[in-house]
Amino acid sequence: MPSQLEITRYFTQSKEEVYNAFTTSDSLQHWWGPKGFEMEVKTFQFYPKGTVHFILKSKDGYEMWAKWVFTEIESPSRLQFINSFSNEAGETVKAPEVPFGPDWPMEMIVDLEFYEEAGKTRIDLVSFAHNASEASKQVFEENIGNMEQGFGGTFDQLEKYLSK
Repeated sequence: MPSQLEITRYFTQSKEEVYNAFTTSDSLQHWWGPKGFEMEVKTFQFYPKGTVHFILKSKDGYEMWAKWVFTEIESPSRLQFINSFSNEAGETVKAPEVPFGPDWPMEMIVDLEFYEEAGKTRIDLVSFAHNASEASKQVFEENIGNMEQGFGGTFDQLEKYLSK
């Protein structure tokens, strides 16, 4: 079983256009998150050790707070951040029991690399449990298929946003 999530996705827009969709709160709010959720950004600090703190809201009223802490920014080729659930104050908290379960990792690394390839832009996303117990790493691995679906929907929304 793979120990990390790996997704490759192609976009027709330039590398800079695709990369820039990640670099402002205004652009992110138009497309980031699972299908059916709207993102509202509370804090957006686009620099190493900067934080993006946000809430994802579903149409039926379900809400999840989350945050990213940027570890690497190499414009326009790479972004890496620690992804975690949070509370309204921005403190890292355990994931909601439903649907994630008690052993979901507190932190995950998300690494995004952007390439120009045959007139298109390729994003390579790699994610894995960070500072996690063996039980948390196992739960992460068991849910790679679910995360592929989730990120697939998110990237579908990015594609739609970039096409406007």
